[in-house]
Amino acid sequence: MRILIALLSSGAATALSAMTARPSASARTNLLQVLADVVPSDRFSAPPDGAKRIEEAVAALEKAATDDEKPSFPRDLMVIDGDWDLRFTNNAPPPPPDWVPFDTSGLAGRDVVQKIDVMGRRVKNCVTVAPWPSAVLDGLDGLPLIGAPLAALSKASVALSLDHSFSVDGDGSTPGTRKAAGTNRVNIVFERLDRTLTGLDRDKAPEFAELLPEETGYDVPEIARAANAAFAATGLDGSAFDTTYCDETLRISRGGNPLRGELRVFTRVAAPAPPSPEVVDEDRYMVSPDMEGDPEDSMPSD
Repeated sequence: MRILIALLSSGAATALSAMTARPSASARTNLLQVLADVVPSDRFSAPPDGAKRIEEAVAALEKAATDDEKPSFPRDLMVIDGDWDLRFTNNAPPPPPDWVPFDTSGLAGRDVVQKIDVMGRRVKNCVTVAPWPSAVLDGLDGLPLIGAPLAALSKASVALSLDHSFSVDGDGSTPGTRKAAGTNRVNIVFERLDRTLTGLDRDKAPEFAELLPEETGYDVPEIARAANAAFAATGLDGSAFDTTYCDETLRISRGGNPLRGELRVFTRVAAPAPPSPEVVDEDRYMVSPDMEGDPEDSMPSD
């Protein structure tokens, strides 16, 4: 097991060394630094001057990127597989001024994660929102009739999962010639919405709470899906996204709104750390403390 962990650590170090040796390494580091400087930790947008800095840093990285950092689909689809944190989008309102007296981060959404399942051809955009600033609701909990429901909602949030199918030209899922590579564009079609309510204080308004199920799901009707797919084929609905850069942990996506051109920057959600060698060694021996005799006698035979 120690050998396996050593090999994994060696592989990670080799990947990191390869990234720092690329011609695009400086531009990549600069983009990550700009994101850290101008995007608040609980947001994924920036003030206009900060957004401009990010867009310039993105353009510089796209220009410096090597061919293997510019994926071509369907050949390179697996490079986008997995869970990705949204770090920035220019399609969201900028953070409010400092003088706003309450936290509005929940209004814009938080914990925005894009889950891409290449083998299943699914894209899920997941976001948590709190459409009621808690500081505002705290001041209204004494009102008759609505005070108790508002108090019950003050710490609640709603997690939304927008589930899409996706396709790329040349993969056989759409009409046309199959080919290994030739596009960096993914076309998505919205098919299902799932909603999960958490943090509702049901004791403060039991009757009101009974009206709010914790989970609900809605499938988009087939006729609406067909209409969405037909509209998507025109290129005017904003459902096509180009991956202009992607490495092991950073991805840049352009597309969406055809009038403005949406820019989104993602970083890969970190995988759980492997267990330490000490924990692995401890797990190899499960001996009851009240057993007599040699511990080896308690081990199963081959």
